[in-house]
Amino acid sequence: MPRVTAGPRLLGRLLPGWARAVETSADAPVTALHDEERALLAPAAVERRRREFATGRVCARQALAALGVPLSGPLLRGPDGAPSWPDGVRGSITHCPGYRAAAVAFAADARALGIDAEPPAPLSPAATAALTTAAERAALPPPHARVPWETVLFSAKEAAYKAWMPTLGPGRSLALRDARVRLVPVTAHSGRIEVRHARREVPRLCGAYRLTSDLIVTAAYLPTHTDADAVAAAGG
Repeated sequence: MPRVTAGPRLLGRLLPGWARAVETSADAPVTALHDEERALLAPAAVERRRREFATGRVCARQALAALGVPLSGPLLRGPDGAPSWPDGVRGSITHCPGYRAAAVAFAADARALGIDAEPPAPLSPAATAALTTAAERAALPPPHARVPWETVLFSAKEAAYKAWMPTLGPGRSLALRDARVRLVPVTAHSGRIEVRHARREVPRLCGAYRLTSDLIVTAAYLPTHTDADAVAAAGG
């Protein structure tokens, strides 16, 4: 089974000990995909998209193996378009230029789990207005020349969206703007994430973010049981 070379170790600092994550900056070949996975790609998909998709699937298989749930077959998509994880497992995949990652956990530990990565580039004013609320923007940490806080906010919403979607059931959807995110800095480069939804029946999430010179990485999750491990991870 093809493997990817270990890359940045960021998610391990964001997730509780019950989660397993694999991160890399090196792509796997498209031949690493099962035929059924390759069929999920659009016929017009460019080579870059094919390689990042393949690498995400390889990261997912390695993370599952680390969790003790080896997957020899394909990792397909569920009705919501997200990966269809093995029974009893929650997981998430993300990729952006120079970074691919997957994280998994047992459903006994996490009711929901989502991760996201973005380059540290500012959002356009139009995107910021469309995806965030005035209250969220007003609550952002003080401006910093090297930290595009609106992009951190967007990434946290993406992670929350990935965590929430599998919990909603078929035919239900959410809008990113309706996720209400609060960023709580702990250090200059990391902090906690608190997420609620405009719809009160949608469960609240906790999580964390971490910043490097070339990456914004976020994680959002809903522990099945509140524990000190989860709180410590969210502390940065």
